[in-house]
Amino acid sequence: MNLIILIIISIFWAMNMGASGFAASFAPSVGSNLIKGKRAVIIFTVFVLIGALLIGGRVAKTLSSKIVPPDFIDQNVVLIILLSASISLFLANLLKIPQSTSIVTVSSFVGAGIYFKYLNIPLIAYLILVWVSVSVLSYFITYLISRRIYPPRSENLRLYERFFYHEEKFKKWTLLTNCYSAFGIGTNNVANVVGPLIAANIINPNFGFLIFSLLFGLGGYILGKGVLNTVSKEIVPLGFISASLVSLVVTTFIIGCSILGLPAPYVQFSTFSILAIHTLKEEKNHTQTLVHPITKKILRVWVFTPALSIFICYLLLSLLK
Repeated sequence: MNLIILIIISIFWAMNMGASGFAASFAPSVGSNLIKGKRAVIIFTVFVLIGALLIGGRVAKTLSSKIVPPDFIDQNVVLIILLSASISLFLANLLKIPQSTSIVTVSSFVGAGIYFKYLNIPLIAYLILVWVSVSVLSYFITYLISRRIYPPRSENLRLYERFFYHEEKFKKWTLLTNCYSAFGIGTNNVANVVGPLIAANIINPNFGFLIFSLLFGLGGYILGKGVLNTVSKEIVPLGFISASLVSLVVTTFIIGCSILGLPAPYVQFSTFSILAIHTLKEEKNHTQTLVHPITKKILRVWVFTPALSIFICYLLLSLLK
């Protein structure tokens, strides 16, 4: 019975991750009306699968054995870890706020580690440092590059002339960079469900990456629309140029983290990169962007949901044991 419940929770968890990841990767293309949602979901699924099979095993190994000793992980513990993370992410999706699957997954492992009194604190501290540092870097690298483009002015008119002349080529380039983003998500986020299952010896890694990559796509199709609209339209409408830049900057960081075996928050990196575009397009300063109503709402959810994951996991383990 527990195994059946675990399978159901894993499917639910993967679909919620797919909704969040689809919004993060294809917000540029859909937000700029480059591609329709259904077609975007299919392309998203294919590249997530490729990324998962090629690199995802490194992140899965970190989640399955390096945060909490695998001796403490069994079916019941995995069930609670995934349930805790799923509840937190589902709440973020209901609020239409993009949330990182990696952060809520790691937070659930932290709740388990606190309960068992065996937690790799140096690794958790290192992860938090990487998450914060790369989020800030995503913002400022995007800002510095985009400053040559936005706002339009006499100094960059020739640049705009070139963009308009090669507009069709830029459309294809934007879609290519979003595929690159989906690949990056596959290298990192699919491991958030496969890693815990590997820890409890429930699933073969390659089979797990195949099945759950497909479920990512299904989740993007069913649940992803509301979150995608928040990222692509409510913060700032994205054009072809800014869309490509966001995808390139963020995904490069994600793939780098994946190669190092680090769970990484694609959603956070992407949102900070988009906020940099907002700062320039709206001709605001950094403080004004920070106090934007959407920004404040996002930051509140980002703080609340990991804490909720830790609390739920610890509470359920206490009740179970």
